[in-house]
Amino acid sequence: MPYTVGAPVVVATLGNKRGEVVEAGRNGRYRVRVESATVWCREADLASPPEPARSKRRRRTPTAAAAAPPAASVSRSPPARRLDLHGLRTDEAMARVDAELNDALLGGADSIAIVHGKGTGTLQKAVHRHLGTLAVVAAFRLDPENPGVTWVFFA
Repeated sequence: MPYTVGAPVVVATLGNKRGEVVEAGRNGRYRVRVESATVWCREADLASPPEPARSKRRRRTPTAAAAAPPAASVSRSPPARRLDLHGLRTDEAMARVDAELNDALLGGADSIAIVHGKGTGTLQKAVHRHLGTLAVVAAFRLDPENPGVTWVFFA
C-alpha cells in the first residue's frame, strides 16, 4: 500500500512507534519523522495506525481533583541517554557500548546517543559495524546536525 506525504504511519522496526511520512523515495522507501528523529524505512516496515475505539457512552467532565492522576502513577519516558567514547581505543569503546546498551535497555530507554566524534572515522565505523550485529538494535543513524553522534533505536 503506497503512502503519501503527510500520512500517519506506525513503524514496526522502531517498536511500533507512530510517525508521519515526510518523503516518498524510490523502490518503496519512505522517509518518516518519528518524534524528533527522521528515518528511512521500507514500505514493509510501515503500517497504517489503528483507528481509535469509540465509546458509545457519554463522558462526564471530571472535576479538577479527579482529572489529575496521583503523582506516583504519572509515567514519563526516561530521558535520552548519551555515551561519550572520546579518548577510548576501539576495544574499550565496544565494551562501553555493550555495557551502556544493556543499562539503557534495563532502564526502559527506547534510544541512546553514542558520541564517537568525527576524527578519522575509525571509531564510527567500528560502532556501526558492531550495532549492525545486535538483535536489540532496531535502527541506527548519524545525527543530521552532528555527524560525530550516532542515534541508536531499540526493537
